[in-house]
Amino acid sequence: MHNLETPTYKLVLYGARSSLGSAVLAEALHRQYEATAVLTKLNSLVARPGLRTKGGDLFDPVGVSRSVAGMNAVVALLGVEAPDSQPTHHSNALLALLDGLDIAGVERLLVVSDFTWMESEPPTAGLTQQLQDRLLASPLRWTLVQTPGQPERELDIEDFIQPDANALPLQRFACALLDELRLELHRHQLIHIDLHGGKG
Repeated sequence: MHNLETPTYKLVLYGARSSLGSAVLAEALHRQYEATAVLTKLNSLVARPGLRTKGGDLFDPVGVSRSVAGMNAVVALLGVEAPDSQPTHHSNALLALLDGLDIAGVERLLVVSDFTWMESEPPTAGLTQQLQDRLLASPLRWTLVQTPGQPERELDIEDFIQPDANALPLQRFACALLDELRLELHRHQLIHIDLHGGKG
């Protein structure tokens, strides 16, 4: 239980309107984090204790820096709301996150996306090497996570308060994600989290 002597852990989440975003928000609030969702429509989430909303542009480093200033960590779910977006789209967002967090002085970044394109041969339009160079040069404590499969239907935060069989896999994923965020067992790595709770 959180008490007044324990500093509140402040988390920023990009991609909160997705099923996975709902799972991460529900788990963050359960852990009594102060969760800030970065949204284009600030009133698109129901108000809850511990939940805040901010506007921000994921592709603008200065906009990112303003959205994340004063926070402990950032979780960015790339492509979960637009799963057909191109690798360039994800790469540009990740580059803006690296710069924006550096500007704001936020040191912990966890990014969930489809990273299979980074392992392709030949590299996709030269993005792989450019992104790897930037990641290696970044002072941030980052972890990349391969995105899980999508649920059969769209889920919102209410579905994770008392999760049914359809919500449990994403709930497990969100728990493992936030454990990794705090424990940093896979700093500077790309990891896979299976829906039964393991990492690889």
